[in-house]
Amino acid sequence: MSYLTYVLFIFGLVLITYSANILVKYTEHISYDLNISHFFSSLIFIGLATSSPEIFIALLASLDNKSNIAIGNALGSNIANIALVFAITFLFIKMNKDSLPNSFTRDVKAFFIYLVLISLLLIPLLGDGQINPIDSVILLITFLLFLFYLKKYIYHEKKDGKPINQSNLLYNFLAILLSIVMLIVGTQVFLDSSVKIATFFGVPNYVIGLSLTAIGTSIPELAASIQSARKKNIDFIIGNILGSNIFNIVLVLGLVGFVDYNSQSFIGYNEFLRDIAMIISTTILLIIMSKNYNMYLSRLLGVVLFSGFLIYQYNLYIY
Repeated sequence: MSYLTYVLFIFGLVLITYSANILVKYTEHISYDLNISHFFSSLIFIGLATSSPEIFIALLASLDNKSNIAIGNALGSNIANIALVFAITFLFIKMNKDSLPNSFTRDVKAFFIYLVLISLLLIPLLGDGQINPIDSVILLITFLLFLFYLKKYIYHEKKDGKPINQSNLLYNFLAILLSIVMLIVGTQVFLDSSVKIATFFGVPNYVIGLSLTAIGTSIPELAASIQSARKKNIDFIIGNILGSNIFNIVLVLGLVGFVDYNSQSFIGYNEFLRDIAMIISTTILLIIMSKNYNMYLSRLLGVVLFSGFLIYQYNLYIY
């Protein structure tokens, strides 16, 4: 394997990061134009924008009959979003209690519960080591329910009286389209080089999805969260990670079964349960840190999350 593969790997990662940052920036502008609250604008627009690398990797990998990378990337990104992105944000960015949302509302709780439930739903759906069109239909139905609830909430959330600047919306959408094209190119380069590196070192594609590609595609979430933390806007951080993790399960995994429906078993059952347990446990810690913010407790839990992530990544390559 030549050094060019490593160069392309880094180039693809940089292009993904740069284009995703543009995507985050202009979807954020659109959310402000539509006048939606910080939490829900980040949940919808920023969450979807930062999940776009996972979506493109899922499509490209599945089209190439490598759905194990797509599945590993989706699950690994959900782990990395909390145990890496959220943990680093809380560990290294100074925040205080005044930065918190005014209340941990019933609607916010509902989305946390929804994330835990769809994570548990993966056990019967993916427990056989495969994902098929029926599994995808079930996941996409849960996605439609998610969209229905969002529509219902946004109808009550959206403020009245502010006119929408059509020219700004058009400019923002054009910028988003350009960033998507860049993202597709970066994702393809990144995916190809990741597979070559995995093959060279004899690492299973699923493990590469859980580690290298998962961490790489979580960089947009990290950049967005750090920027939000500097503005002391925890609403944006929580909404971004919560939204991204929801989209990774119901949308990213939902697409895989339709595109690569002849996929073979991607992992053993015990390893799969390990990953689901990691997702659910990190989500519970996210809920605790979001609901009852205390600087010392949150820093301690941040250390626990980050240490757990390092141990988890180490075990991926040992066992």
